[in-house]
Amino acid sequence: MLITLQNTPGWVYAIFLLLCYLGIKALFPTRESKTSFLVTPPILLGWSLYSLNLSIHPSLTVGFWLVAVMVGSAAALVIFSRNGVALDDTGTGLILPGTIKTLVLYLLFFAVYYYFGYEAEIHPQQSKTLPVTLLKACASGVASGLFCGRSIRFYQTFHSLKTAPV
Repeated sequence: MLITLQNTPGWVYAIFLLLCYLGIKALFPTRESKTSFLVTPPILLGWSLYSLNLSIHPSLTVGFWLVAVMVGSAAALVIFSRNGVALDDTGTGLILPGTIKTLVLYLLFFAVYYYFGYEAEIHPQQSKTLPVTLLKACASGVASGLFCGRSIRFYQTFHSLKTAPV
């Protein structure tokens, strides 16, 4: 375990610290813009899809990934509530109440990618098998879907608050 941590590149620790910082910051009320709800999901979905090994059964892998994205999105719609969410003063974003859910989501996302990166380095032959490829597609899809569902939930909330009669 110690060898694994010593051989982990520095940029991975930087990303981990950034995600921890953002997650801890989300424990307190924060402002998120409408743009972040629209931009974040396509970036994460693209990154997630790009990280898949599509050389083995690409249609099966993408199919598993799409189902996992939908499952993750549906779960996020249930997990993330609109309670306590308010329109900001400028009307261009939302004030989100503090929650530990975002920190857990960031750490889950990091753990999924760290684990599969580790496995690819330690067991490169095993990481290219169909079961591992499908497992990665599912894990990556669910993690990305959680972010997408969160964005969908808060974009819907933003839209309903924006169009609500005063």
